[in-house]
This record gives sequence, C-alpha cells and structure tokens, in this order.
Amino acid sequence: MTRTALAFALSAFFALPASAQDAEPVLGATTAAPAASADAVGPTAIAVGRLTAANRYTSATYGVGGVGLRNRSEGGIEVSGVTGATKAAFLYWAVITLGAPPAAVTSVRLSRLYPTPLAGAIITGTAIGSGPQPCWLGDRITVYKGTVPNGLANGNGFYRVQLNAGASGNTAGGDPWVAPFTLPLMEGASLVIVGTGTGRVAIYDRGLAGTTFSGANGSPSLTYSLVLPAVSATTVQWDNIGADGQKGTSRTDVRAVSNEFTRINGILIAGPGSPATDSDWNGGVAGPLPQLWDNTGHRFTLRAGVAALNVAMTAASDCLTPVANVVSY
Repeated sequence: MTRTALAFALSAFFALPASAQDAEPVLGATTAAPAASADAVGPTAIAVGRLTAANRYTSATYGVGGVGLRNRSEGGIEVSGVTGATKAAFLYWAVITLGAPPAAVTSVRLSRLYPTPLAGAIITGTAIGSGPQPCWLGDRITVYKGTVPNGLANGNGFYRVQLNAGASGNTAGGDPWVAPFTLPLMEGASLVIVGTGTGRVAIYDRGLAGTTFSGANGSPSLTYSLVLPAVSATTVQWDNIGADGQKGTSRTDVRAVSNEFTRINGILIAGPGSPATDSDWNGGVAGPLPQLWDNTGHRFTLRAGVAALNVAMTAASDCLTPVANVVSY
C-alpha cells in the first residue's frame, strides 16, 4: 500500500460518524479494514506440495515456546519439555513491512533469565520466507530464523527477547486494533530447543514460512506434506508456529475469524469438533492481547509406516502466515 492510499483509507475511516468509528476494524482478517491493500492476500486455496526437513536429529526431543510482540519492544518466552543436553536451538520471528525490511528487524537480543541466568547474545536472522502481508498495513511479511548458541538455549526455562530500536513502529503496548497503526508491525517470536532423547526430530520452515493464506469457501485453504526423514512409528508430536492468529477484533470474539480447522492425514487435530476443540490460529500464545502469534502442539496416533504428514488447514475468514512446523516421532 502506498502512503497516499493509506492516508486516504484512514481519512475515510475517521470521516465516518462517531458511532461507526467506535466499531473496531477487523484488521488482520479478510474483511475490509482501513489498512487493507491490493497486496493483501484474498480468499484462495494454496497447495504448497512436499516439504523436506530443514533440520533433522536422531536420539532427540524438543520444546517450543513463543511470545507475541505486536506493539512491544520485548517479551518473555517460556520453554518446557526439553530433556538432556541441547543439540540445537533456533529462534523464529516475523514482521510486516512496506518494502524491504529495515536492518533493525533482522536481529534480536536473546537472554536466559531462569533457572540459571545467562548473558544475552545478539541473534542474527536469515530471511527464510516472505509473502503477502496478512491483511494489515504494508505489502509483505518476512519470516526470520536465527541460530541460538547451545550454551545460551540451555534447556527449559524463561528467555527474554529484546527488539532493536526501530524494529517495531509502536512499543507502547497498545491494542493492535486501535490506531495508530505504525510500521514495522512485529508479529512475535518462538524459540525451538532440540534436546537429547529417544526419538527423531524434524524442523520444517523453508517453503512453508511466509505462505500467507486465507478463507477459501470452507475448503482447505492451505495444504502441504511434511516428508518424514524415516518411516514413523504410530505416535507423532507436531507443533505449529504461525503469525497473525486472532479470535476476532481486539477482545471481541468473531466466530468466522476464530473458526479454523487443522487436519493431518485426514484426522481432525484442531478446531471445533476436534479433541483440542480450539483452533491452532487464535493468537493464544499472547492472549488476551496482543494475540497475533501462535505456538500450538498436539500428540496423536497414526497407522504404522506413515512416511509423510499431510496437513490441511481451513480458515473461514482470517489471514494467516505459517512460520515453521516441528515434528517428533
């Protein structure tokens, strides 16, 4: 969106009667918003195809934690479930911009506060995917991945993420659905720690990260296949990291926006009617506000000998951006 178009859209909004202005815009959803642009993704079905793991480990386990960062300058990530010595660790984050992302968003500072405080380090990210912005300002969302030193990501605990000056257009902690809407719009960050265990762990990101999708008339909006490095046992653990999940507009729940479904190999994993009941895309890692970032995990059983996880996600009326998937089996 150009600055002229943005100015026109916002002026049109504030020209509305006061009663109409009081109704918060459904930014981040497919319905019209003051900041919606021609670059925002529309309802469509996206078939990504087969994805191979970017990172794979044997004799491993993992833990994942995340934090929403919209309108914030820092946040805390809690990680549980890691066992044994750290084999590898990665930090993911995503940001919405107009044009090329500024240098300020390409790195963050990560430190460990608990249980054993550890000195922080600058984590430099590599852009691993970019796509249409999920129905906010700007014209793109970019996903970054940074390698975290094993000595810093030393197992379960509480980690602090700090943004560089200029990485977030607003750091006052305001409601994301209430003006001002100032670029860059930081979405959130997630820390993946691979520990030592008895299973196999695979991390999928390139080819998936940044593939923004939205509602497609009830049919699957996004489909992809995670090729397992080895034929799986029957028990699978799967975590989804994603940007821009929301329950509606601010604290107002909207059924069409929060009503997403996730199916893996035909089994309903998340969403209404599933054992989890809730969607994988409701911004739960950062509720009640700012939302807009998800870490969701499920453990389920498949038939023996499965060689791939065929994922199908359906979004009724929301714009969503995958970041990464983590699998153990």
